[in-house]
Amino acid sequence: MSNNRDELSSVSRALIAGALVGTTTSCIEQWRSYQNGEKSLNQTAAKVVSDATKAGLVSGAVMAVASATAGRPLLTMLTVISAGAAGLYLMDAMKNKENDDESA
Repeated sequence: MSNNRDELSSVSRALIAGALVGTTTSCIEQWRSYQNGEKSLNQTAAKVVSDATKAGLVSGAVMAVASATAGRPLLTMLTVISAGAAGLYLMDAMKNKENDDESA
């Protein structure tokens, strides 16, 4: 993930930052579920890992697309917005599917 100068690329930094934000957010959400007795500790931990992975991958993908279109500000902005919206839509769809599976 690093180049010859021991510096992380912008995609790697975005992936790491996204994973950290996703982990923090998921920990807060999942801890509440655990405290309410809705989930076991193993389910909570698995969900946090899953959410962190998704957030990191979405962040890295958005930055990769943005880097590929660098030098074209309008195109870059539109690409980042659409990629972010697609990532949020995908994550929401996956969450709805999980909720449907749990209620069945």
